[in-house]
Amino acid sequence: MARPTNRLSARAAQTITAQGYHADGGGLYLLVGPSGAKSWVFRFQLRGRRREMGLGSTTLVSLQEARRAVVEHRRTLLEGRDPITARVQARSVGLSFGECADALIESQKAGWKNDAQAEQWTQSLRDHGPARDMPVADVDTTHVMACLRQIWTTKTETASRLRARIERVLDWAKVHGHRQGDNPARWRGHLDNLLPRPSKVRKPQHHAAMPYGDAPAFMARLRERDARSRRALQFTILTAARTEEVTGSSWDEFDLAAGIWSIPAERMKGGRDHFVPLSTGALAILRGLDRKLPPFAMSENTMLSLVQKPAPKGFGLPFTVHGFRSCFRDWAAETQDTPGEVVEMALAHAIRNKAEAAYRRGALIEKRRSLMQAWADYLLPRSSSTATTAARPGGRPTS
Repeated sequence: MARPTNRLSARAAQTITAQGYHADGGGLYLLVGPSGAKSWVFRFQLRGRRREMGLGSTTLVSLQEARRAVVEHRRTLLEGRDPITARVQARSVGLSFGECADALIESQKAGWKNDAQAEQWTQSLRDHGPARDMPVADVDTTHVMACLRQIWTTKTETASRLRARIERVLDWAKVHGHRQGDNPARWRGHLDNLLPRPSKVRKPQHHAAMPYGDAPAFMARLRERDARSRRALQFTILTAARTEEVTGSSWDEFDLAAGIWSIPAERMKGGRDHFVPLSTGALAILRGLDRKLPPFAMSENTMLSLVQKPAPKGFGLPFTVHGFRSCFRDWAAETQDTPGEVVEMALAHAIRNKAEAAYRRGALIEKRRSLMQAWADYLLPRSSSTATTAARPGGRPTS
């Protein structure tokens, strides 16, 4: 009968104090020394001889890492090789750049937002980084520049991210003893002497924005026909929201009585909950929708088609839906006496100071409500904006 494995827990590894060997299974042991120091040990037999292989201190090697190491060493045993000798030989050759990249990505995955981020790292380093089989100790400035030079001026953002990722891989390799010396991918004091600053060569990608002076007439044009896509675009413009925030919304996010739209962190670009005060115009649109259906379930291209069709006379289209956020910001900056942080929070942009941001999320909600109502009053005729009155806290709709 096979002996059980994974008998220890991470908690047990921290709390066990009895001197001696404590089995986890599969040949992995926690060794507690006379001084109380703890380390992982792999015990095995090869050609009738009992061997013992140290895997590192528990302060440096986790239980999961020790288990993974044992799996690799047992595989070496099945091949008829001595794991201790194989490790010495591997260290003399050194890890490859690809092996270090894989190890870094694996160690960071738990802290990333989603699996896509790991895939982006893997793909960019595979497609543009140093050769995966190159010994990581041999990577120097020449190799890094060969990766960056061809795309630095044509795909600057991609190249800048690639440089940072190569730097991280080489830092990981140095910390783990696989290379020495300065990092050839570091920017300050090194590559900044060989390449222009990214901001000097990057071509800004601006979202085409309608001048805010044309926005009221455009809103009137949207209201000429009653279509769900047109209502969705009007709502997007009135709230200065991102397209995906609107199309992905659900009814449980809207508190019509309080006049608040609460967007959960997982749907926000910045990964933080966002609260949108709803103007009378935005509330009127919501109240006119069928509650049996999701509010604005449609593809992002549906709204985009309304601003990228052949230009209605006088509008100079095409524009982008996202560009209406710039339209809102320009209007606020040029016509309203509103603090900049109020406008930035209306756009769900981060405030650098975290303590200040936490305070302002609550303190500025009424200032933002006034700003969004002023925006609605500017965009919509008074009769349209107030036909269905928003129920402010403590109020009731009048129609």
